[in-house]
Amino acid sequence: MAQIHCRKCDKDSDPITDNLFMGKLEAEVKEKVCQTCWNEWAGPGGTKTMVINEYQLNLGDESARATLKTQMRTFLKMDDTETEFKDYRH
Repeated sequence: MAQIHCRKCDKDSDPITDNLFMGKLEAEVKEKVCQTCWNEWAGPGGTKTMVINEYQLNLGDESARATLKTQMRTFLKMDDTETEFKDYRH
């Protein structure tokens, strides 16, 4: 299996093999993020859940989905920005 260089952990690792059902964004995620870091974000009780709870996001609202997407991109270091992810669990 081919390895990818993950932006989040900065290591060569196994790529995501599951379907993420994210439309156009899915290809970018699979290209830039390893399975381990994706599980940290989207796994049960993961960072995604923390973001939804802390920001009290209603995912039926378009602006809430945009906030979640921005937080995901920041957490997974998908953008070339210096923005730091605020982890409320620590």
